[in-house]
Amino acid sequence: MPSVDKKKVKVFFKKVRKEAEIPSALNPGDAGADARIMGFKKIQKAGVEKKLIDIELDEYTLKPLERVACPLGFSTAIPQGYYFKVVPRSGLALWEGLTILNTPGTIDAGYRNEWMAIVANVSNKEVRLRKGERICQIILCKLPEYEVVKTDELPDSERGLGGFGSTGKK
Repeated sequence: MPSVDKKKVKVFFKKVRKEAEIPSALNPGDAGADARIMGFKKIQKAGVEKKLIDIELDEYTLKPLERVACPLGFSTAIPQGYYFKVVPRSGLALWEGLTILNTPGTIDAGYRNEWMAIVANVSNKEVRLRKGERICQIILCKLPEYEVVKTDELPDSERGLGGFGSTGKK
């Protein structure tokens, strides 16, 4: 079972695809560890029913505004009180226009299935994705304990009831 000692949080990674690489930080102090594409899955719709279908290819060309699920080849046991974020790689975002949808993707302590990244092409050109390619980063985070307190009134703030985009208006 995952455990936390005073020095390091232990997270258990299990390969679910033999060719998978377990992500690890490349340099001391790196916040994220790169994860690699181990396959491709597309959404198949039949009426109101939707399911993910494996695409048996070593590479996939992602059209502009298209998305594809990329299995990462591993599953985890994360200790209670922690979770992982799945986030885009900045170079792929800048140079290729690739992002990870629902970013940050959240992997909770109880999740045991294979991890996937939902990759979207927000550029105006096709982008080729290849198995084994680094596609996203994973970042371990501490989950603070919190309590939900229901109330009829909230304390005032400087921003007040200003909506989205209101912080820069003065």
